[in-house]
Amino acid sequence: MPKVKVNDIEMNYEVRGEGEPIIFIHGSGASWKMWKPQIEQFSKKYKMIMIDMRGHGESSRHFPNDEYSMKLIAQDLKLFLDVIGIDKTHIVGLSQGSVIAQLFAIKHSSYINRLVLSNGYSEIPTRTSKWVLNISNAIMKLIPYDIIIKLMLKVYKDDEFTKKVLRDSFSIDKEMLLKIKTSEFPTHTDELYNITCPTLVMGGDMNIMGVDERKASETIYEHIPNATLALFKNAFDPLSTMKWEIFNDMILDFLEGKPIKQYEEVRLTEKKK
Repeated sequence: MPKVKVNDIEMNYEVRGEGEPIIFIHGSGASWKMWKPQIEQFSKKYKMIMIDMRGHGESSRHFPNDEYSMKLIAQDLKLFLDVIGIDKTHIVGLSQGSVIAQLFAIKHSSYINRLVLSNGYSEIPTRTSKWVLNISNAIMKLIPYDIIIKLMLKVYKDDEFTKKVLRDSFSIDKEMLLKIKTSEFPTHTDELYNITCPTLVMGGDMNIMGVDERKASETIYEHIPNATLALFKNAFDPLSTMKWEIFNDMILDFLEGKPIKQYEEVRLTEKKK
């Protein structure tokens, strides 16, 4: 797997396929391997560039002052594109990867052809979400890492496919997990208007452990001028595994500029032009 020097760190990435590039940005605690359900379909038409964010996978773990920073990771992405010589690309970001993609797009929208933001957030969606976040952080400090992972996977119940993909892609230890969980929460909703490229916002319609994913997705959609919203029924983060077939098909249509098909499991909302 190739690595490049970016922003005083080594950044790891995996490439599959040839053609127009797509940058894939994984979620918190994972690595490029979480995109395995997408590789077969996307690599047939595109050059998939799947990065390991700083602190994850085989990329460097270093953060200045030992403080985890999503803004710094977004800066890494810009410099990464410059180093590998890409000035225009599609971007697909999932969960925290969606946050990184938003922070990047706010400042560097000219780099992006089309943007997909799945299971993301631009602020704490509700007071309950903030309370749950604080409580979960306190509990995580007290229990062993393997128990934390088991509890996290328990919410997927009998979805063994999602559990396997997540297990195979986990790439951090408890120390890094706590740094991520206690880092500054992004609050950039009022800057989303700077994202001018066509954007597909995807999210689940469920509250999981008090986090209102529907509200978070709607907030992003409402503040990006050229956006489409797809809310998946009875689903949550990550849609890339829980609803991977529709997830893949919908994104491929969107990237090709085709009208997005109606799915029984998805509520689609498009802004009037």
